[in-house]
Amino acid sequence: MIAACGGSSSPPSDTVADTDETGIDLTEGVSTGAVGESSSGPFVTTGPPPTTTADPDALTSGCGEVTVTLEPIVPTIVLLIDQSGSMTADFGGQDRWAAVYETLMDPDDGVVAQLESQVRFGVTLYTSEDGNEGPECPMLTSVEAALDNRDAIDAEYAPANPNDETPTGESLEAVAISLSALDFEGPKAIVLATDGEPDTCDTPNPQEGQPEALAAAAFAFGEDISTFIISVGNDVGAEHLQEMANVGVGKDANDPMPAPYYEALDAGQLVEAFNEIVGTFISCELTIDGEVDVDKACEGTVKLDGVELECGTDWDVPNETTLLLTGEACDTLKDGASHSVDASWPCDVVVIP
Repeated sequence: MIAACGGSSSPPSDTVADTDETGIDLTEGVSTGAVGESSSGPFVTTGPPPTTTADPDALTSGCGEVTVTLEPIVPTIVLLIDQSGSMTADFGGQDRWAAVYETLMDPDDGVVAQLESQVRFGVTLYTSEDGNEGPECPMLTSVEAALDNRDAIDAEYAPANPNDETPTGESLEAVAISLSALDFEGPKAIVLATDGEPDTCDTPNPQEGQPEALAAAAFAFGEDISTFIISVGNDVGAEHLQEMANVGVGKDANDPMPAPYYEALDAGQLVEAFNEIVGTFISCELTIDGEVDVDKACEGTVKLDGVELECGTDWDVPNETTLLLTGEACDTLKDGASHSVDASWPCDVVVIP
């Protein structure tokens, strides 16, 4: 079964301005018309200008709708995949390695294929050959995170095969260093999929690399990178899984309010685990390219895929620059498909800087 204990933290915000990068078709621009200045900035009106500026009522007589630009949050996630020899073990009729690959890379249903336009995905496969006695340790095969990255990842991932050891700590630290150096706004995370206890480059056997793995997860969190762990099969001890889950989100290893970890015993549970983790990073918050009067926010119109949503039920404006989809609208936005979100307000409700 999939084990999930405790809660999860909310990722920070990020913005992306063009539709090609996000997969979400967001309306851009403002209605044409007269442009002026208010005490809080420029405003835009539609229709004919007022006949006189001496009459205060006339100043809004031509006021129409202002359509705003919405900018979605884009997370960056590196998939850190155990390439040890034990990944050839049976996993419900296929080996563990093939199950993870298909879960992530299937061109129709894979996690990466479905969400590549909403998430910057990268991948690192990790192993060693007898630790430091081999050619190098850790041995990493990496593709840097980017949007629409499925094909680039597949070019490296598809021909790879399981190898030997499991230097999780050294590999996790190396990925955290590389990910921290990427100049991307928004949340960053590492999703670790492993089927065994960690070893180290100094001591590939026995597998006693738990302290190094925990230290690497703590280091990553110090770089504002969360770490989530999935056990592929039941060969990773529950104690280590729980400690890694806790430290990966900034908790103490033995925190009384434990973070969730995931143990997948078949392909279906593996899909659920990856989808649940990645789904927490697809935000229903959209940044408004303007400032909305929160008290009058419900005078606006918000549409999802052309269907008008209800203010207070399907959407809200928690602050003057944020549109938040809620309930079923949020679930729809996070389902992995391409969606359009359009929003507009009367020009006396929104100010475009």
